[in-house]
Amino acid sequence: MSYRGVIFDLYGTLIDGWSSAEADLRVTELGEALGAPLEPFRQIMESSYTERATGALGDVEDMLAALCRRVGYEPEPERVQRAAALRLIQFREVLQRPRPEASSVLAALRDRGVRVGLITDCSSETPRLWGELGWNSAIEAPLFSWSEKRRKPDPHLYLSVLARLGLEPEECLYVGDGGSQELTGAEAVGIEARKVVYLGHSDRDPLRYDPDLSWDGPSISTLSEVLPLTAG
Repeated sequence: MSYRGVIFDLYGTLIDGWSSAEADLRVTELGEALGAPLEPFRQIMESSYTERATGALGDVEDMLAALCRRVGYEPEPERVQRAAALRLIQFREVLQRPRPEASSVLAALRDRGVRVGLITDCSSETPRLWGELGWNSAIEAPLFSWSEKRRKPDPHLYLSVLARLGLEPEECLYVGDGGSQELTGAEAVGIEARKVVYLGHSDRDPLRYDPDLSWDGPSISTLSEVLPLTAG
């Protein structure tokens, strides 16, 4: 089967994202900037992921203020603004560093006429910074859970990307690292999936919410393995 379209995950797939330890450090930096009690703030950041990723808490400024209030702390507006600026710096740093082959693979797909989409679970920082990135121009249909108000594996996300690409499920391949039950979600709507398992990453402990533990389908170890599967 030669696929006419590829839908990618973002974190852990096109970019490495943070390890669990790195993510914890970033949350600590954020809590310190806010002046919030650190352990309760770390706990509320962990437990509120679905709310943050579906827009229920608003943009980064509103989200930080709301979570502080949940732990009994009222931050000064100036602290919220400084912490929000820090959060955008944290995300900008990771978003500007795609995996080494990501840009060339995306460009090759575009040059071959293969349609390219993206579905990512994310809070407001990612769509806010998306237009600044220089490596993502080949992605025609990016979907962000924060903007869509729902997370993977919600079928709406996959079907929406397919509609934007003008493709049927059987014409598309989904590629992701298996977070958010994304692979079973793709196959539930008829999109064949590949799990990307990067060699040398087994000891990294990547941050991954709701991993796709029940999925046992085929995998790839480099993004370039997608190219022989596509039309062109």
